[in-house]
Amino acid sequence: MIKSLSSMRRQRGALILVSSVLLLTIVTSATLYTGRVKTLEHRILLNQQNHRLAFSAAEAGVMRALGRLSREPQWTADTNGNLDNNAQFQITQSRQDIDRESSTVTLVTLTSSGSSPDGQANVTISEQALIYSILANPPDAPLIVAGGMNVSGSFEVTANPNGGGTGVPLSIWTDSLVDMNNGSGTTCGLQEFQDGNCSTDPYSEKGFKNLDIVDEDPDFPDDLMEYLFNVPEDQWTQLLAEADLVVSSCAGLDANTTGLVWVNGDCSINSNTQVGSSDDPVILIVTDGDITMNGGASLYGILFSFRKPGVTADFEIDMAGGAYTYGSVASNHPVGNSSGTYNAVYDADVLATIDQHDAFKRVARVPGSWRDF
Repeated sequence: MIKSLSSMRRQRGALILVSSVLLLTIVTSATLYTGRVKTLEHRILLNQQNHRLAFSAAEAGVMRALGRLSREPQWTADTNGNLDNNAQFQITQSRQDIDRESSTVTLVTLTSSGSSPDGQANVTISEQALIYSILANPPDAPLIVAGGMNVSGSFEVTANPNGGGTGVPLSIWTDSLVDMNNGSGTTCGLQEFQDGNCSTDPYSEKGFKNLDIVDEDPDFPDDLMEYLFNVPEDQWTQLLAEADLVVSSCAGLDANTTGLVWVNGDCSINSNTQVGSSDDPVILIVTDGDITMNGGASLYGILFSFRKPGVTADFEIDMAGGAYTYGSVASNHPVGNSSGTYNAVYDADVLATIDQHDAFKRVARVPGSWRDF
């Protein structure tokens, strides 16, 4: 009986021992499994975090490249950089020039490769940008007027020698009649102007209108702002947003002024003051105001008198005492009602400089071009 009880105790002890070992094994296995799951979850979380950091680095690279293109449209070099969290990016780019009817735009494909701070994750994205000139159509005539001009004052216009085709000069382009029987208007060639013989050897003069004046043209654009800048006049605020300088007068403009300048109201340029230069010209847009260039004043570039939609007031352009614009003068409203004076010299080099100058380049992201790999 005693032996039987002792045997039962030993069996019970062995059973407890086996159960304890089995339970310990199960607990250990569960702990190890849980540890492996947690390790895997940590790795997944770390990979996700690294991917986000690498993606952010790639995006930062694209944004920095777009910013640099806005400042330096001619920038073409590949580049790399580091972020504050030690993530890195590398930018490469390719370019394609696209010829349009009147100008060339450049399509830039930016490819950015970003890496996480520990270098374990890499993301590559790309986006396209378009580099274009704010001057969509360089003017072919030194004087362009929508609504016609009343030739009751005086003007001296030096023609574009090829404005009407090769060897066909073009001085004035308008959609209304130019009556040369009034005032004292004269047009001539560049050589005659440079020799001081514009009035003695003209193309057109008082009482005689030659073919260099193209008036009542049915092909004249309905919207002159859209023709010149590819911005409809009822959306003029878009062009205003592109301006390098917005002012309420022309008092501070000088030879160092370049880029797109927007003037709200009257513009008076002092005597013997030069605005812009042949190497760094200006596009001067004067809205709802009179333009006065006093004796000896000069402007290199494009002078555009813009009357906003809905405004009915008359605004005048007056260039007195040997004041000249070298490039082109344009107006989206009739001029000459107050005997204004216009002196415009077509300067192909100045207009070509505007088309190529970085100050007139703008960068736009191409919608729908973003992609990752």
